[in-house]
Amino acid sequence: MMNSRKTRILLILLMFFLTPLSLWSVSLPTLDEAIKHMSSPVLLIEAQTKSIVHANPITSTFFSIPHDRLNGRSLLSLLGLKNQSIVDLHGKILSIPQADGPNRKLQASVQSLVSDGTYFYLVMLQDRTAQEHQLTRSRILSISLFTLLIVSVLFIALFLVLQIKLMHKLEEQQKKQVYSIKLLQNFLDSDRRISYIQDETGRLMFVNAALEMFIGKHTDQMLGSTIASLVDPDFAIKLEHLDEEVTTGQRRMEEDIAWNKCIYRISKFPLVLPDGNPGLGTFVMDITEQVGQEEDLKQNLKRSALLVDVLSSYEKPQDQLEIALVRVSELTKSPIGLLLRSDSSNGALHIQAWYGIENPAVKDLPLEVTRLFQTMLADNSALIQNHAPIKCPLFDFFDISCNELTSLCTVAYTVDHELAGIVLLANSPVGYKEQDSYQIKLLFGSVHTSMIKQQKEEELAASRQSLRLILDSTAEGIFGIDQQGLCTFCNASCLSLLGYECEQQLLGKNIHALIHHSTVDGTLINEHDCPIRKTLLTGIGVEMEDEVFWRKDGSCFDVLCYSYPQIKEDAVVGAVVTFTNNTERKANLAKIEYLSFHDQLTGLYNRAYFDETLVAIDHKRAYPISIIVGDVNGLKLTNDIFGHTAGDTLLTDVAKVLSSSCRSSDIISRIGGDEFVILLPNTGSNTAQEIVDRILHNLDSKGVLAGRRSIALGWATKTLKEERIHDLFDAAEDRMYRQKTLRRTETQRQQLEVLTNMLFTKAPKEREHALRVQQHAKRIGELLHASSEDVSLITRAGFYHDIGKVVLDTKLINAKGRDSAMQRQYQEHVISGFRILNTFEETIDLAPLVLHHHERWDGSGYLKGLHGEEIPYISRVLRLAEVWEREGLDEASMETKQAVLNKLAGTEVDPVMVSQILTSL
Repeated sequence: MMNSRKTRILLILLMFFLTPLSLWSVSLPTLDEAIKHMSSPVLLIEAQTKSIVHANPITSTFFSIPHDRLNGRSLLSLLGLKNQSIVDLHGKILSIPQADGPNRKLQASVQSLVSDGTYFYLVMLQDRTAQEHQLTRSRILSISLFTLLIVSVLFIALFLVLQIKLMHKLEEQQKKQVYSIKLLQNFLDSDRRISYIQDETGRLMFVNAALEMFIGKHTDQMLGSTIASLVDPDFAIKLEHLDEEVTTGQRRMEEDIAWNKCIYRISKFPLVLPDGNPGLGTFVMDITEQVGQEEDLKQNLKRSALLVDVLSSYEKPQDQLEIALVRVSELTKSPIGLLLRSDSSNGALHIQAWYGIENPAVKDLPLEVTRLFQTMLADNSALIQNHAPIKCPLFDFFDISCNELTSLCTVAYTVDHELAGIVLLANSPVGYKEQDSYQIKLLFGSVHTSMIKQQKEEELAASRQSLRLILDSTAEGIFGIDQQGLCTFCNASCLSLLGYECEQQLLGKNIHALIHHSTVDGTLINEHDCPIRKTLLTGIGVEMEDEVFWRKDGSCFDVLCYSYPQIKEDAVVGAVVTFTNNTERKANLAKIEYLSFHDQLTGLYNRAYFDETLVAIDHKRAYPISIIVGDVNGLKLTNDIFGHTAGDTLLTDVAKVLSSSCRSSDIISRIGGDEFVILLPNTGSNTAQEIVDRILHNLDSKGVLAGRRSIALGWATKTLKEERIHDLFDAAEDRMYRQKTLRRTETQRQQLEVLTNMLFTKAPKEREHALRVQQHAKRIGELLHASSEDVSLITRAGFYHDIGKVVLDTKLINAKGRDSAMQRQYQEHVISGFRILNTFEETIDLAPLVLHHHERWDGSGYLKGLHGEEIPYISRVLRLAEVWEREGLDEASMETKQAVLNKLAGTEVDPVMVSQILTSL
C-alpha cells in the first residue's frame, strides 16, 4: 500500500518539476533516475507530522546528514525554523546558516498532494546562490569565450574542493560514530549480565561479550540471526512468549525462567531504534544461586513446621510414624520410603511402615539382614548413596531390583543412645544431602520418643526438651496458635526476632493483636483479613510476604512467613507459623534493581533508564521539555597518560558538577563512556541556557581538569506535541558536536596549558629548566645555520621536551633518574611526553623529536639505544641544549666550552654539530 502511494506521489513530482524541461531526445529517463539525478533537494513531507517521508540522494549531501537518518526528521528542524506552516514557505527565500561558510539562500517550492486520504507536501529547495553564480557565468560568456573557459575551470575546481572538504567531514563523523559504538560495546561487555537488542523482526542488532560466552559464537555469527536460532528450542519458546507480551503491552516486563538446571531473570523493555522502528532490549541474569538460597530457607521453614505438625497433630504412635514417613518422603521428593523398628529386647528389625511400595509378604527381617544393617550403621550415622550401583538386600522383600534404585538415604535414629529404628528413602530425583539425614534423624527420634512417653516420664521430659532444642536451634521464628488465634508455643528465635524476653509474654495472648495488627504505615488490619487467621478457617497453608511484624518496642520489620494448619480428626485445631526477618533479602533485591538503572561509577542514571524515561516524559504536562547533551573532552588523554583511575575521577568530578548545577526535578544520565544527558521537564530554552552556563561556571570554580573545556554541551527545547522527542535529542547532540568541533583547537590548547601548569606546579624548577633549554636550543639552531622553520621547531621542542614528567611524582622528578632503583620508571617520561604531544594537533610534529631527545651519539642513551645519525637531527640539537644547560656553558669561558664540548663529542653529542658550533662561536 505504501509503495503504491509513494509511486503516485513521485509521479506527480516528476510531472510537477520535469514538464517545463525541453526534451532533447525521445529516450526519457526512468522515474527513479529522474529523481536520483535532480540537482536540487526534493522532499516529500507528511502534512500532519511535518516529517520527511522521502528525499532524493542530493538532499543527504545538501544537509550533510546520512540518507538513512533523513526519514522521520522534521523539515522545519533541518531548516532552523519553528512554528511555521510549510505552505507559507512557498516562494520564500530562506537563509540557512552554515557552520563553515556564509548563509545559504534557498527558494522553497511547495505543492499540496493527497494520496489515499493522506495529505502530503512536495517541497523542492532551489539554491539561489548557485543561480547567482550561473548568472555571472552567463554575463562572462557574453564578453568572451576565453573568460568563460577560465571561470568554468575555477568553478569546477571550487566544486571539487568543496566535495573533498565534505568527504573529509563525513569521514570524521563516521569515525566518531564508530568510536561511540566501540565505547558502548566495551561498556556493556564489562557487564556480567547478558544483553542484546532485537529489531522488530526479532533479529539481533547488538550483543555483548556475555552473550558470546553463553551462546559460544562470535558476534559476527550472531548479528542478523534470531535468538531462537541460537538457543535451545524450549528456551527460545519462553523468550519469544515474553517478547510478544512486551511488544503488545509496550512496557517493561521481568520474568524468571528455568532452563538447563539454571534459573535466569529475564528483563525486557521496548526500544525505539535509530531508524524509528520499534525494537526490544534484553538483560539476562543468572539467579540460580540466589533462588537456591531462598529455596533452602523455605525448606528449613517447612521442615520445622512439619516437625511440629507431626508431634502435635496425631496421638496414636503408629499414626505418627506412618504420617512422618509420608511427609518426609514427600518433602525429600522420594517415591519410595521404608521404616524399620528395632526390637528393644533382641535388637531384631521388622518393617513398621512403608510408602510407595506394596505390602511386604514378610515383616520380620532375617537375622543376617539385621546384622548387615547393624554393621553398616554401627556408629548410628547416615549412609547416603546418590550414584549407581546401589546395593540394599532389604528391597528384595518388595520385589524391587537394586538396578531400579538411583539414589538411597539410610538413616538410623536412636533413643537413649539405643538404636530405635532405621529410615530408608529411595529414588529422589535431586539426591540426598547431610541436612536431609539430620532432619530425618531428629524427626523420627522425636516421634519415637513420644511413642514411649506413657512408659517413662523422664523420657517424656527428654522428648520435649529435644523438641524444644530443635525449635530453638532454627534461625527461623516458630510459634503455634489455637482456633481463637491465641499463642500456644514459641521458640527462642521467635522471642528474639519479636523482642520478647520469655515465652510467658506470648503464651495465651492474641498473636495478631501483638505482632500483626497494622501495616507499616499504621493502617489497621482486621483479624478476619489476616492471612494467618485464614489458615484456621480454610485448613490451607499460606505464604505471606510484603507485610510486617511488630516488635515489643513498637518497631517493625519486613517478614517472610509460612502458616500451616494443624489438623486433628479431620478438623483444624490450630496452626504453626514459621517466619524470618526479610529485611536483608528485600534490601538485596532493591540493590539489584538499583544497579539495573544506575551507572556504578557515577551513581547517575544509566542508558537503560534514560531510554525508558525519554519516552515516558514526552507528554503535554512536561512541556516545554529541554535536553542537554554533554561529551567529556580529554577522557582518552587522561586514561592514556594518568591511567584509568584518573579517567574515572574525571568522570565522577564532572558528574558531581552536573548534579550540583541541576535541580532536583532534572534527570541526569550517563549514557556512554564519556557522554551525559540531562532531561529538563517544564524547562524553556532560556532556563536551559542558564543551566548550561551554571555548569560551565561550576566546572571552572570546582577545579575540574581543564575547567569549562572539560565538556562540550549542546541543548534543544521542545514546545509542541508534534515535535518528536528523539528529534529533540538529535538536535541537542548535533549542537553539542558543533560546539566540540568549533572549539577543538581552543580546547586542545587549554588542555596542553593545564598539563604544563600541572608540571610546573608540581616541580617549579622545571619551568626555569624548560625556558633555559628553549633558549639554548634556539641559539644552537642559529649557530648551526638551521632554516627559520627548523629554528622555530627546535625552539618549541625545547620548551616541551620534558612535558612527560607530569606523570611522575615530585621525588622522582627531583632525582632525575640518578637513583638506579627508580631509573627505569624515570625514563618512562619520554614515552609519556610523546603520547601527550602526539595528542594535540599543535604539537604532533614535536612528538617524535621529544621521544628521542635522551638518545646519545654512542648508542648508550634511552629508550631505543639509537646511535649516530639514526637519532633525528632536532633530537640531537635538544640533547646538546640539555648538555649546555647541565654544564652551565652559557656563562662559561670559550676555553671551558671547547673543553666540555670536545670531551662529550662522539659519546653523548654529535661531533659534527660540536665542530660547527665552536667554529661559529
